[in-house]
Amino acid sequence: MSNIDERIEQVRKKLGFSTKMLFAEKLGLKYQTYVNYETGKRTLPDKVKAKFLEMGINISWLISGEGEMLIKKENNTQKYVNKTGFKQLQVYSEADLPEGAFVVPLLDQQLCAGSGSQVPEEDASSALVRVPAYLSKYGDKVAALTVDGDSMYPTLHRGDMVVCDSCGWSGEGIYALRMSGSGFVKRLTKAPGKIIILSDNPKYPTREEPEESQDIQIIGRVHCAITKVE
Repeated sequence: MSNIDERIEQVRKKLGFSTKMLFAEKLGLKYQTYVNYETGKRTLPDKVKAKFLEMGINISWLISGEGEMLIKKENNTQKYVNKTGFKQLQVYSEADLPEGAFVVPLLDQQLCAGSGSQVPEEDASSALVRVPAYLSKYGDKVAALTVDGDSMYPTLHRGDMVVCDSCGWSGEGIYALRMSGSGFVKRLTKAPGKIIILSDNPKYPTREEPEESQDIQIIGRVHCAITKVE
């Protein structure tokens, strides 16, 4: 199976761009930036994946090589089913977005409401999903992730999707965070000199960390959740 850089080259040639320079212009990129993507020197960011989507490219194929390169014309929305069985989510091309719609990347990783889920060094998305338009004020600093575990029950359930920013601490609330390399979704508050980590499920104990602790990194606040319906 080819790598994503090879699939990028396949897309360029499929769309009739014989030179990298012309395709870079089509994508609104500097020539060298595009070359770095096609040669695998840089990871393709979500904003560029969105441009491929606008051109009718199947993002699942682009990322994994599975399925067809092009979105079928009779159905130009893509569907994504995440690993927890969450309901299908529509992925729009720019031309098909309803007025005022705002889409964010659905990251190919989970936040654990429990014992922790390993978080990769670099974010990778497997889809773009529509979220409330008021979140557009965060621009590219907002993303969606799925939840595993039950420590935030009944507020969040295993398989829910949460939408959070990457702006760090902004007051008491529910946050995505890293602790010792693992990803969590927890309720946070602060007391003098320490961070208090709470679980909405009472069977999980409260945890406290020094505010200067290197073992905890607050990623950003959870702004909304889409709940899995059984």
